[in-house]
Amino acid sequence: MARSSRSPEAFGLILLGGELGDRRAVKALARRARPLICADGGARHAAALGLEPDFVVGDMDSLPKPLPRWPKAVFWCDFDEERGDFDKALDFARDLGLSRVYVAGALGGALDHALVNLAVMAARGAELEIALVDRGTANLLGPGSCAPRFEKGRRFSLLALPPAAVVSLSGAAYPLSRHRLLPGSRGLGNKSLGTVRLRVHSGRLWLMSD
Repeated sequence: MARSSRSPEAFGLILLGGELGDRRAVKALARRARPLICADGGARHAAALGLEPDFVVGDMDSLPKPLPRWPKAVFWCDFDEERGDFDKALDFARDLGLSRVYVAGALGGALDHALVNLAVMAARGAELEIALVDRGTANLLGPGSCAPRFEKGRRFSLLALPPAAVVSLSGAAYPLSRHRLLPGSRGLGNKSLGTVRLRVHSGRLWLMSD
């Protein structure tokens, strides 16, 4: 598959088969996403939301029945049993030239699927910028700086991936200065003071907001 160039603002949306959480937020993202990719069973969510995916990727064993009339959708069959449909959809997004993807439907449903989806995102986050959409948003961040647009009083949390992340944080009720953040509760329940600035010196973490 040929790789195409895209603007930094471009992003794709991947729908998985778990619970969607905030359905209105997912539908709003779908309107802006280029492309909308369903990982097999995620096509059921597309059908329920009245959306036509650009691509459906996977082994096609969990498609909605009857299948909606989607004249423009491309079905990309991949029967590799060594990889799950989410991994296949991420590969597909990467090969399309995407560097940023939102993922909805990763949680809820079967616990083993949810844990596997989180593990896949942690493993693939170094090559793709991944944001998880549920009842709130979680961005997987690596080394670098960002200034999330949180209004004053907005609750947010930092969750380090193993083994640890070294972070500095300002503009928050609980600031950090080159703090070694371990996986656990230390980064939960912070609050924006108006202008949050975050720097990840090393490691990776989830930045989560309600």
